[in-house]
Amino acid sequence: MLRLLSTRSPAVVRRPSRSLSTFANQDRLPRLPVPELNDTAGRYLRSLQPLLGSAEYAQAEKAVSSFVGNDGLGPVLQRRLQEVDRSAANSWLEDIWLNKAYLEWRGPSYINVNWFATIADNPDMPLVTDAPRGRPTSVQIMRAARLVVHLLEANDAVNSQTLPPETQRGGTPMCMNQFKWQFGTTRVARPGRDEVVNQYPSTAKHILLMYRNQTVEVPVYGADGGRASLAQITSQLAQATKRVDSALDKDRNQQQHPSVANLTAGHRDDWAKARQLLELDAANRASLATVDSALFGVCLDVDVDPQDTSDIQRTVGVLNHSDAGSNRWFDKSMQLIVMNSGRFGVNCEHTPVDALTT
Repeated sequence: MLRLLSTRSPAVVRRPSRSLSTFANQDRLPRLPVPELNDTAGRYLRSLQPLLGSAEYAQAEKAVSSFVGNDGLGPVLQRRLQEVDRSAANSWLEDIWLNKAYLEWRGPSYINVNWFATIADNPDMPLVTDAPRGRPTSVQIMRAARLVVHLLEANDAVNSQTLPPETQRGGTPMCMNQFKWQFGTTRVARPGRDEVVNQYPSTAKHILLMYRNQTVEVPVYGADGGRASLAQITSQLAQATKRVDSALDKDRNQQQHPSVANLTAGHRDDWAKARQLLELDAANRASLATVDSALFGVCLDVDVDPQDTSDIQRTVGVLNHSDAGSNRWFDKSMQLIVMNSGRFGVNCEHTPVDALTT
């Protein structure tokens, strides 16, 4: 991993205080109730009615009746679920959903778990229609820098708990806990079941830059915690791309090897085994830890066909899965993707945070 060292102390940005903190309403949230066993059985049978014939449905009714009876397995499992509810900090469903729906899923995340979105073009930054392939454009870097600044503002607001808590119509509070998992969060591949690496408050001082399939650590906060200015971040991104270009151009006559980042698009157990081997080396271990702790990722795509910008379906393909998963670290909770034309979208790993939170 290339590391870009800051040469200037970032400018300190102060946040105004608010009367109601981000997590002020957490204690007011209703607890998810454990459904009654007979109610669950009834809903299950109703879901079968459109699918089964009369004979099959009668057989299902008999099986359900035996399951929920006094001597059946249903009451035993119901008591276990109630025990889980009593010991759970927030919800009996939370850990079950996290593990079964996401962390234990072994198929590739990038097409089965990650979500993507296209974002409207910036009217103040017209798209570059003749962007040269293989090199960044000034519009691309400027737009990426602005986006980084806005996300850092959001991270500071979550850390300082000055982001206003959200409510439904009528004032019913909504859970804000997932905002703690928005920044500095990565899904880490492990055999059988992955894990989520996260720190709150998110105090990492760097972001992850993906450029020409290379990973670069880009500092965005100074040692004193002050946030870098727009001009400084623009300069950092430009310097990073030049360093990568220089390194790759110097070795262009040598055989180019696949990027480690491509492994994040593979089967989870395959990636887990590869990662374990990489972690045997101290330098690799440190680089992976830097990737995992980065606040978020920024992907500058330069090997882009002009039609990828003009055709929305092709733009969607770039944001969703890139070119066979290149120039992405799909395990990061959030990646900003900026094409050399200036078009922008996001790709986010779904495990720690719902799409609506992002």
